Amino acid sequence: MTTTTARPPEFDARLMAYYSHLKRRAYKLTNNKSEQEELPQDTIAYILGHWESFRPDGGFYNWIILCMRHVAQNKRRREEVRSRYAPTTNDERAMLSHPVPADQEDYADLSRTLADMNSRNGGALLRRAMGDTLDEIGARLGVGRERARQITEKERARLRAAA
Repeated sequence: MTTTTARPPEFDARLMAYYSHLKRRAYKLTNNKSEQEELPQDTIAYILGHWESFRPDGGFYNWIILCMRHVAQNKRRREEVRSRYAPTTNDERAMLSHPVPADQEDYADLSRTLADMNSRNGGALLRRAMGDTLDEIGARLGVGRERARQITEKERARLRAAA
């Protein structure tokens, strides 16, 4: 069973005496105005949660500054990870992984487009869109790979012109 001792009021008073120093240091550690306002508060919350790790033989100011640097580094790391895995608008695969439900107009447009497609050429283009290779499409249509490519390109051009 762990016993936690109550935080001495002198610790809190000493920490709050350094609040203006924390604000100045936050200005040096960050570039963003909102981060400069949040970092001292986040640091104080971190320090109050980890106050037992402070050693009285060390310098209090140095310890709180190290805690602030630790909090700032963790925030940067989280932002880097978040931005690394967040979808970008110019990446089609990322946009497709976050689908937006289609509305009735989109469904009607898709239905018209599919109805406009010639059965042979449209089917070849649909198979290509679903990931079939040109060899597979050509074998299904009874033509070679190059002719399958020409058929799908011709159908794409026709659909672009119709749009």
